[in-house]
Amino acid sequence: MDEQSLTGGNTLGLVRVGDTVRRPAHESSPYVRDVLIHLEKADFPGSPRLLGEDEHGREILTFIPGDVVQNDAPVSDARLVSAARLIRAFHDATEGAPVADGGEVVCHGDLGPHNTVFDGEEAIGLIDWDDDLAPGSRLTDLGHAVWCFAGVADPGSAPAEQARRVALFCAAYGWPDPAAVIDEIAARFARARAAHHAAGRAAAEAVFADLASWMAAHSPELKAALP
Repeated sequence: MDEQSLTGGNTLGLVRVGDTVRRPAHESSPYVRDVLIHLEKADFPGSPRLLGEDEHGREILTFIPGDVVQNDAPVSDARLVSAARLIRAFHDATEGAPVADGGEVVCHGDLGPHNTVFDGEEAIGLIDWDDDLAPGSRLTDLGHAVWCFAGVADPGSAPAEQARRVALFCAAYGWPDPAAVIDEIAARFARARAAHHAAGRAAAEAVFADLASWMAAHSPELKAALP
């Protein structure tokens, strides 16, 4: 069957073949496979299913059809709420499981509209199960998701609107402390800036330096605007 190249994610050579996705194995593949198998057994509906390997040694995953938000396009409140509930179900499905390996849950590592599949206003799948997948805390994964879905640190969005969407996401997830999520987003920007500096990635370091500066200036305002 014809292969259609897929963009996004961290895995080169990702293609769609019919109703499946094929991707080359990578360093984290054994762990990713264990997580996907666990999620299937736990009846979590929002992850692709692992179907084995093809004749080229590539992993075969089910393709989740639907819409993925690209290029920072706006996300409706309904989609934001649905995504928060799906992410909560994912975390709940891994809490205390062997694949969490002593962590609170399994963290996807790159949750956001760009890695969420929607059917209309409903979030039906999470994609890009890749190198960022690892045991961790709910707050760490939630912070990344809220950053991306609520548009935190977006200079084109008023802080009061950002705070409203932070609170909406946290309420839909069932997280009682949105102020802690704002603190985690600020901490994430600082960690990313330091990691890019250590790796000599000057352009990426500058991006996160700007984000960290924005958070330092506006975090009190965001927290004060929380409903």
